[in-house]
Amino acid sequence: MRWDPITQRYEFHDSPNETGNFSTSIFSLGRSFKDKGNNVESELFKDFIRTRQDYARELSAANPNSNGQYTYYDLAGNLRTGFDGYSETQQDVLIGTFYETYSGKKIRNYSTRNMFPGFPLPNWTVTWDGLGKLKVFKKMFRGITLRHSYRSTYTVGGYSNNLIYGEVNGAQGNRSPIQNPIIFGTQQTSNFNSYYNVTSVVISEAFAPLIKIDLQFNKPGWQGNFEIKRDKTVNLNLTGPQIIETKGQEYVVGIGYRYPKLSIKKLKIQGKPLQSDLNIKVDLSYRRNVSIVRRIVDEISTPTGGTNIITLRSAIDYQLTQNINLRLFYDWIRTTPQTSASFPTSNINGGFSLRINLQ
Repeated sequence: MRWDPITQRYEFHDSPNETGNFSTSIFSLGRSFKDKGNNVESELFKDFIRTRQDYARELSAANPNSNGQYTYYDLAGNLRTGFDGYSETQQDVLIGTFYETYSGKKIRNYSTRNMFPGFPLPNWTVTWDGLGKLKVFKKMFRGITLRHSYRSTYTVGGYSNNLIYGEVNGAQGNRSPIQNPIIFGTQQTSNFNSYYNVTSVVISEAFAPLIKIDLQFNKPGWQGNFEIKRDKTVNLNLTGPQIIETKGQEYVVGIGYRYPKLSIKKLKIQGKPLQSDLNIKVDLSYRRNVSIVRRIVDEISTPTGGTNIITLRSAIDYQLTQNINLRLFYDWIRTTPQTSASFPTSNINGGFSLRINLQ
């Protein structure tokens, strides 16, 4: 059914259904470090709350069916400014504000029909080994490799065209009725119906890694690495409405050693003792995750979960033959929740694997 502005009622219409999912790479680096650490307080969320009225003003000015600006008193008795048809929780207002706040850019020609950025923006991975060529490092290292990777994605999940969307004068014109609990009739909401029904919009960003340093020491066989990773996902839930934010930070330190041409005389193949490089690798990492629910109407942020994870990974590799590799491994993972809702856990994985390449 669709709202017919001529008959002033809902009428049956034959219209195609439009459903889908949308995802594209974006560039949100300008907002990546505005919120520092894993604090509950968020400058970005404060920007989101403030920017909503700007989008309501722009959408109202572009719609000839909107009565423009008005004033009202909120539940706390404060005098507020609103824009007819576009309250601070209207879907088009929320999506436009969300994208600008957490990406740092506006969607070009944004409207109820156009909530998709036009072109995917580049993400990247950079590797540089020039640092190890400097004289100051050559005394200790044979090679130094720096790595950095960045990716950011904007996703609109599960959208479909709104069957009760209607236009008047080429713009949003109809509004959804709601049940009035006092007189049990219907009344029009202050919000215009959006062209799409959207359940959630997500911006995910990851530095994997933010920086990684691989070291090859001059002392034969020795190598090391240091790595920092950061990731964040913000999910705008439009049925709440609320923003669910999950972010993590991880530090990794590793050391390795290669024992060249290790011979095992007791094991022979075709009458010859085994001889191959023995590779030993140990990594120690610490990761901190936190989840926060930010309620838009109440303007309240509440931590809902989080974990501190310490991981020790070790492995020994030995090439038995040209096509057979033996690997011994031992992993220890300690997970400590940041809330009292669950208990700390420890997991240990150990064993061996035999890899055979068939040619």
